Amino acid sequence: MYLEGEILKVQKELVVKRNELIEGRYQLSAMAQKVAAALISRVNPHDSSLPKFKVTRKEAIELLCIDNNQYRRNMDKVTTELGKILITLDDGKKETKINMFLKSIYEKSDGSVTFEFHPDVEPYIRDFQLNFTQYQLSQIRELKSKYAIRLYEILRRRHPIHCDRAVSFYQIDINDLREMLGVEPNKYQVISNFKRKVIIVAAEELEEKTDLKFEAEYIRNGRKVGAIKFTIKHNEKFEALGDDEALSAEILPENYDEAVAAMLASAVPELPKDVVTLLASRLDAVAASQAFLSYTKAKQAGKVKDPAAYFLGILKHQEQQTKNSQEVDLDDTSWANRADFDEF
Repeated sequence: MYLEGEILKVQKELVVKRNELIEGRYQLSAMAQKVAAALISRVNPHDSSLPKFKVTRKEAIELLCIDNNQYRRNMDKVTTELGKILITLDDGKKETKINMFLKSIYEKSDGSVTFEFHPDVEPYIRDFQLNFTQYQLSQIRELKSKYAIRLYEILRRRHPIHCDRAVSFYQIDINDLREMLGVEPNKYQVISNFKRKVIIVAAEELEEKTDLKFEAEYIRNGRKVGAIKFTIKHNEKFEALGDDEALSAEILPENYDEAVAAMLASAVPELPKDVVTLLASRLDAVAASQAFLSYTKAKQAGKVKDPAAYFLGILKHQEQQTKNSQEVDLDDTSWANRADFDEF
């Protein structure tokens, strides 16, 4: 199955990506990023599988803002880039590399290109039960800098379309930012060059052409700049996206740990989503793992009747043991008959 003639028609189409993909590490030109975003904007998360998408010559020329006589050469570069791209995802425990596209087919007769996503990337552009970032395709269409496009996505993840905060803050290690932006190791190694060629260019483009703007503060570690702190705001020059035009996305707590959330959702699917979000902002991986081991032992022993309540009881009991300076006892279930699960 493939969809034809629908790509790029509506510039208010939402590009929706899981946050792991937003914060992945990869290198793509501005044109390749735009094509990938346009294709992702047409993905229907309710379809049983990812279809193939056909992009016409006219649509691609409109999206990329190129002349007709430049089309073949530029589209050849884009399809080559997208065919080779490997996205590196790092959850702190393991590093995973995935392909974005399986293949692309160029039709010589009309210049159209059919794209097929790789199965590896499917969960990150279709599964939006957990954390995702969304923005309008039109927001990146006019951007020339590949770094501006990536930085827009990264900062939009921290300051969502519907954000209760007037200002959001995001601090990141400068080496991590370089990798996320796809800056080659041998480029802009001097901080003044990185600031001038990457950050300032992106700041000027975003403020002029998008609904997001930012200021950057350079944090020194000794004599060297070790991190950048972004102050992110909505750009008042652009109309905010209406409530009925965006997916409903929660504003996650500052200390939210996606790895812990994934562990909890998998281990105890009976836990409500809002409870998982709360716990993932309060627990570290060690505490979550200890609770999971206790829960697994109790479940195997047939002691668990209400999974969600029992798991919360374990957490409360372990919290009390920690307060009493006791070592957490994974086999202790003496609390089960007296625990008030609602107090956690």
